[in-house]
Amino acid sequence: MAQSFAQRVSEGRLMAAGIRAHAEELKGVSLGEEQAAGIEAMVAALQEIDTRQEKLKAELKTCTADLSAKGKALSDAVADAKKRVKLAIPAAGWQEFGISAKK
Repeated sequence: MAQSFAQRVSEGRLMAAGIRAHAEELKGVSLGEEQAAGIEAMVAALQEIDTRQEKLKAELKTCTADLSAKGKALSDAVADAKKRVKLAIPAAGWQEFGISAKK
């Protein structure tokens, strides 16, 4: 199963802390402060990107709502205009307005 964002962050933090806590024992396998700092930097970068992504999601939600509202307003305006055109213009002229010649 894929790890969640929170699991990855937690795993990275724990690994960095563990490397620092056992630096002497891990020297022989080339794990030390440099690797711990690298892991922490990746965790920080991941969190920064996540924050940016959440802001973009919120912006997209707002934009989508605005798009839907303006689209509905346009549809309502066109529907109202069609009704008025049908009252004032004979059916033969409706095609100019994009209205099929149905009554």
